[in-house]
Amino acid sequence: MTSMTTLPNNRIVSDADLARAAAAGDRAALAGIYNRYAAPLHAYCVGMLRDRDAASDCVQDVFCTATTELPKLRDADKLRPWLYAIARRSALRTLSDRRREAACDELPDDAATGPGPFTLTAQNELRQLITQAADGLCERDRRVLELAYRHGATGTELAHVLGISYDSTKKVLQRLRDTIERSLGALLVARHASQHGCPQLAAELSGWDHQFTVLMRKRIARHIESCPTCDGYRRSALNAVAMLGGGLLDELSKSHGRSR
Repeated sequence: MTSMTTLPNNRIVSDADLARAAAAGDRAALAGIYNRYAAPLHAYCVGMLRDRDAASDCVQDVFCTATTELPKLRDADKLRPWLYAIARRSALRTLSDRRREAACDELPDDAATGPGPFTLTAQNELRQLITQAADGLCERDRRVLELAYRHGATGTELAHVLGISYDSTKKVLQRLRDTIERSLGALLVARHASQHGCPQLAAELSGWDHQFTVLMRKRIARHIESCPTCDGYRRSALNAVAMLGGGLLDELSKSHGRSR
């Protein structure tokens, strides 16, 4: 039996309205949830899986689960983090299956990292730079960054998605802010070692394929700590990024301060 539609026809309804109506069997409400969240959930899963087809499968899993589990959602206002939590679990299962099957040695990188990102004369170049710096983060940090920066998840939403307390989430975000700052600084120093006058680092990086990994980030960061020349360049480069509106570090600082 089809339930009577409970949604008003003349206004934009809230997530809570959609969740309650869909839980009561309103197919139009379920379609409304899909139209509102399918695209951002797909983008989130692509960020985790680096595979658009696999991400589409995860989104399908999300809405299959939502169809049957929405009546069990106690707080309708938590629809968004609830959907992201389902997507995260689905993507993690996919990653786990890949590792078990040993289907490939390394996930493909779908991010464009064109030449000369440190020109910083356009926002797309800055986004490319941040994307490459994110490659120097561990897998968990990349997932949190994807949620907080690219999908705008707040502290309470992140806590729900990650399944940890709000206080723990604040600590995770602060640690991530510090790590992405170190990663971005290390990347900028590495890309221009020969130009800012550090022959030692330039020699160490000769033959570098410009793939920025966790190990490479740590190696360069250790050098910066012991090299006044590279540390000075790192500081000036990060200041330039901040002045040109990168926004990433500020967003991470604000994320845990917003409750909704």
